Amino acid sequence: MKIHVKIQDKIYEVRIGDILTRPIQANVDGEVFEVWPEEMMVPSAERRSPVVPQVSHPVQPADIGKVDEKSSSKDVLVKAPIPGVIIEVKVSAGETVEYGQELCVLEAMKMKNSIRAGKAGIIDKVIVSAGDQVSQNQTLIEYSREA
Repeated sequence: MKIHVKIQDKIYEVRIGDILTRPIQANVDGEVFEVWPEEMMVPSAERRSPVVPQVSHPVQPADIGKVDEKSSSKDVLVKAPIPGVIIEVKVSAGETVEYGQELCVLEAMKMKNSIRAGKAGIIDKVIVSAGDQVSQNQTLIEYSREA
C-alpha cells in the first residue's frame, strides 16, 4: 500500500508492506522501518480496527531472525539491529516462544527497542544478559524453529 503523509508542510511517500505480517515493513522515502503494533493478536478481517504502530529504528530486514547457512536450517539467530545496551532479557533457555513475542529490550540512543521473535520456536541459548553492551549484528539469542 502506498500513501502520502504531510508533516509540517513536507510530504512523505510511505509504502507499507503486508499489514498482517509482523513486523510490518514501512518504507518512508527510501528508508526502511520495522513497525510492531502494540497488540499481539491480528484481528480478523471483519473485526479489524485501525492500529497505531510503534515505529522502531531503521533496519535491514535480514538482520533479525536471520538463518545462519552454516547451522541447521532450523536454527534462528536473533541479532542486534543496532549497537546499544541490553536492558532486559525476557526469555531463558528451554522456553517456548511464539511469533512476535518479546525476547529482550535493547536501549540505543535513549530509546528502548523491543527485540521480538520472528518465528515460533524453543530457545536454545541466551547469549546476552541485562547490562551487556552489544554491537550491530551481534547474535543475542539462538533458538530452533518448531517442527
